[in-house]
Amino acid sequence: MNKVISITESLREARPDNASTVGIIVPVFNEESILESQLVPVLKILPAGFRITIVENGSTDRTEELLHDLEERYTALDSISLPLPNYGLAMKTGLIKSQADIVIIDDLDVLDTDFWIRGLRLLCKDDIDLVQGSKVLAGKNDRRPLIRKAATLALTFLLRSFLGYSGTDTHGPKVVWRDAIKDIPPRCEYELDIFPTELVIRAQKSGIRIREIPIHLREIRATPLPLIKRVPRALRDIWRLHRSLYRGGRG
Repeated sequence: MNKVISITESLREARPDNASTVGIIVPVFNEESILESQLVPVLKILPAGFRITIVENGSTDRTEELLHDLEERYTALDSISLPLPNYGLAMKTGLIKSQADIVIIDDLDVLDTDFWIRGLRLLCKDDIDLVQGSKVLAGKNDRRPLIRKAATLALTFLLRSFLGYSGTDTHGPKVVWRDAIKDIPPRCEYELDIFPTELVIRAQKSGIRIREIPIHLREIRATPLPLIKRVPRALRDIWRLHRSLYRGGRG
């Protein structure tokens, strides 16, 4: 059995028996350079019942044009376009619009099918609602620069200290029962980069059963937002979210 068939069979077998559909949500912004090379290999190995939804948000390059071409070629692909760049809103929109039994959230430069398989297998158990990918738990499989790893550890400290999160990561890929979290995205107050964090924190506070597992991380292109800009934004957003959740916010 070759690798492609093996991944297809593993995805099919990993899907819980009571889940007929799996939706994969991927926010994208100005990704013309890697869009086809990342998407096509995955589209070719998806089993029946799996579907990718690309949520393009505010791209100024040929991303939207390329997406339309790929949609004509692959029936397991569809897309949504938003007018302005907003990663969190793109993810939120995909979650609210999805009708799949299970939703996978991933980034275009990751698309870790091994994580998808492991996450689906865990959802077969009765005590897990959401599987969260963790860069912190990746260990030697985290091939990012040291400064990026240090920033992740600092963020984890803030998540635990200020937001009471019991895990190590909120921004990694996710595999989740849609019904378990369907009421949470509309309650989230913030978008942009902080939305994944608010989603997971609110899920934890709502009693959603979360399991973290490591992801295999490698960078295939530079991050769209430099670290020097992301850190101050992250600090501001964590403080705002803390105030919302613990000082009269809706919780």
